[in-house]
Amino acid sequence: MTKKLGSNLAFFISLTCFSPLTLSQQQESSSESESATESQAANDVIEEISVIGERTTYSLRLEIKSAEADVYNLFNELNNNDEFDVTCEEVVYTGSFIPVTTCMAAYLRNEQAFQTQRFLESLSGGALGTPGSGALMDLDSAAGEVLEKTEAMEQEMIRLAIEVPEFNAALRKLSGLVGALEDRTGN
Repeated sequence: MTKKLGSNLAFFISLTCFSPLTLSQQQESSSESESATESQAANDVIEEISVIGERTTYSLRLEIKSAEADVYNLFNELNNNDEFDVTCEEVVYTGSFIPVTTCMAAYLRNEQAFQTQRFLESLSGGALGTPGSGALMDLDSAAGEVLEKTEAMEQEMIRLAIEVPEFNAALRKLSGLVGALEDRTGN
């Protein structure tokens, strides 16, 4: 019994002697982990928080217009071909006072100008000298080249969306806004 009491006493004494040591080590390690967590939290900076609340249809349209401009500007900076650069302009069509924003790639604008030039030449006599004798529009020749360039431009956009996170984020933002407008208007 004394032997058992002695071993229990020795165990109790060793426990009391070593407990403050282990407790102080645990406190040091927990204070180190807390300071590491605090410094990590200080290093994690929130760049932007977007809160999407109830918006009017008008404000959604304005945000879409701004997001489209951001996407096109970024695409124009990043793409390798100047023919793919997209420019937007407000056009007021005949019979209307409402301006409409039209965005078009450079190759489309050039083809439109070329076809318009050919049409005007055909009205003034064209190459044969008789008014109306020229081709009104050569859509067949234009369609093949325009289609090829359109497909190449789409591939360039896909490549940039995959390779450039900023462009991908701009496309996602625009897509989300358009989806919200479609949900609101039922289109």
